[in-house]
Amino acid sequence: MMRPSDGAMQVILLITAGVVLGMLVTLVVQRIVRHRRELRRAELDQRIRPLVLTATVVEDDEVDALLEQVRTLPAAERAHVRRTVFHMLRDVTGEAADRLRAVGDAAGLVPRIFAATGHRAPSTRADAAEALGLVRPPGALDALCVLAVDPVPEVRTVAIRALGSFTEPEAIDLVVGALATESGVPGSVAASALLQQGGAASDRVRRALDDPDAGVRHGAARVAGLLQAPGAAEVLARLVDDPSEPVRLAAIRSLERLPASSAVPSLLRTALSDDPAGEAAAATLAAMPAVWAGDALAQLDAQGGAAVRRAAGLRRQDAA
Repeated sequence: MMRPSDGAMQVILLITAGVVLGMLVTLVVQRIVRHRRELRRAELDQRIRPLVLTATVVEDDEVDALLEQVRTLPAAERAHVRRTVFHMLRDVTGEAADRLRAVGDAAGLVPRIFAATGHRAPSTRADAAEALGLVRPPGALDALCVLAVDPVPEVRTVAIRALGSFTEPEAIDLVVGALATESGVPGSVAASALLQQGGAASDRVRRALDDPDAGVRHGAARVAGLLQAPGAAEVLARLVDDPSEPVRLAAIRSLERLPASSAVPSLLRTALSDDPAGEAAAATLAAMPAVWAGDALAQLDAQGGAAVRRAAGLRRQDAA
């Protein structure tokens, strides 16, 4: 194999040096541009954030003038207003949040949110779903219903979380559906959204306790007690014997808050068995009225293991 001539080597070295130098220059330029952008945003933040904060405390008769001031800001400043409002709405509620939404609307936030719902990048669609839940403009529910069935699980997850702000039946149905085992949405996210929907979701949660999907039954059992869902106690009592261990455990824990006398036999049987939910069953029995659970607790004291007796608050047998 022939070695390159000295001239060829010099050309190769020059090209390599040029490429390396070009990369270094590009890196330096990128850092300079990034630094300038950060300085620009910091400068904007110093001017824009106080303006946005003013909206949360201004008197009612001064709101219109403030919104008009926002509308007349240069494009770059309105964009910063939109970003500021979006981030602040994560931590603000009540009348202050309503004022922030009005400021965001004056800065052109709403049209950009809806435009982002159809963006090809999943992260952008997810941001749009979060913004819809925070800003809640007219048409937000319909857009979130579409995003809740997005092909990307991360987008669906954010949309389901955002639907917790809506109590319409279609919103509740989508959140309950997201409890399903194969939904791709974490069960904790859907359960939290149901709790946020509150009493409006109670009847649907009660019906979900009989769902064929174990994930739906589990999620519904988790929140039924917290929601004090009317009519759910008897269904929870049946779920103490559910074939799914997570469902059994969730039902047992909810029965502490929503007791049913019909659950006592199943709870006692669970506490006296090798079921992993035995200690939870014992604790639930102890939380029930004595007139319901007195005999069961006496049996548990006589026949139960140390762990379940302790969970029920019973004295150790050797200390009696």
